Amino acid sequence: MGGNPFGRALAGWVSDPVRSTRTCAAALPSCDVAAGAQLLGTRTPGFRPPRTVRYSLPTARLPLAIDSLSVLLISDLHVGGRSHPALTALDGLAGARTDLLIAAGDLVESERFVTDVGERLARIEARLGSFAVWGNHDALGKPQSRGPGWLRHETRSLPDLEAGLAAHGIQTLTNCAVRLIVNGAPLQLIGVGDAHVGLCDLDAAFDGVDPDIFTILAAHNPDTAFELGRRRVDLTLSGHTHGGQIALPFFGPLTLRLRNRLPRPCGLMYVKGRPLVVSAGVGTAGVPVRFNAPADVVDLRLIRVRSP
Repeated sequence: MGGNPFGRALAGWVSDPVRSTRTCAAALPSCDVAAGAQLLGTRTPGFRPPRTVRYSLPTARLPLAIDSLSVLLISDLHVGGRSHPALTALDGLAGARTDLLIAAGDLVESERFVTDVGERLARIEARLGSFAVWGNHDALGKPQSRGPGWLRHETRSLPDLEAGLAAHGIQTLTNCAVRLIVNGAPLQLIGVGDAHVGLCDLDAAFDGVDPDIFTILAAHNPDTAFELGRRRVDLTLSGHTHGGQIALPFFGPLTLRLRNRLPRPCGLMYVKGRPLVVSAGVGTAGVPVRFNAPADVVDLRLIRVRSP
C-alpha cells in the first residue's frame, strides 16, 4: 500500500485497545484545530483525513466456515463539490482491503457528485462487494421555496443516483436484501434508507429473509435499530449522527437528530440487546465545523467464538 496510512491500517488487523474502545464526543474539553479546519474548505491548511476507528466484535452466530469478517463502514460524506474534503478523505482510502464495504448514506449534497463518490469507493478493495444505503440528504436537496417544512426541499431521483453508483460497482440496497456466500456459507445483508424521510420499509426489507442465517442490517439512521421488533438481526451499521458534530464540554452534543436516545453518539453499542455500530461520519451538515466530535471511518472485525 506504499505510503497510504489508511491502506497500511486496513491491510491487516492490528489490535489497538485504546482506539478500539474509544467513545465519541467525550465530555472533556478538546478541539482538534486541524480536524475542525478540514470542513472549512478544500484549501484549508492542515486538513487531515478522518480517524480510522477499529472495533472487534465476538459473535457465536457466524457460520463455522467463517472465522472472521471485516467490514469497512463509511458514512455522511456530504460531498458538495469536486474538490470537497470528503473526496480527499476517500482518496486516502484507495487500495484499502476489506471483506465488505458499507457506505451508510448522506453521501452527496447534489446528484452531480455521485460519480465522484462512486469512483473513489470503487478504489477500495472489498472482497465480498461494496454496498450503499440512502440518507436524508441524498433524498432531499436544499430548500427551494418558502413553503413549510419538508415541502420546501427538492426531491432527488434516487434511481438516477443508484445508477451513478452502480456504474462503479456499488450496489444500493433500499428495502431489500442480498445473500453473500463466504467459504461456502451464507450471510445476509439487508439495506434500508432513512426512516425520517420515508425510505425505510422493514416489512419489505425482511421479506424472504431467513432468520437462521447471520444477518447484517445497513440503515443510515440508527433509529431503525429501535424498530426491529422480533426480527433477527446480528449487527446493525449506521451513520447520521456525526457523533454530534458539535459537542460542548460537560454538556455533550447539541443534537443527534434522532427520535430515540442512543447509549452514546457514535461507536459500538447495544440497542435492545443487539449490537449497533454508528460511524461519526466524514463530512458535516449545516455549520461546516466539528468540535469535540472527530470524523471517522470504522474498521470492524467480526470474530466467531464458540457458543457458551
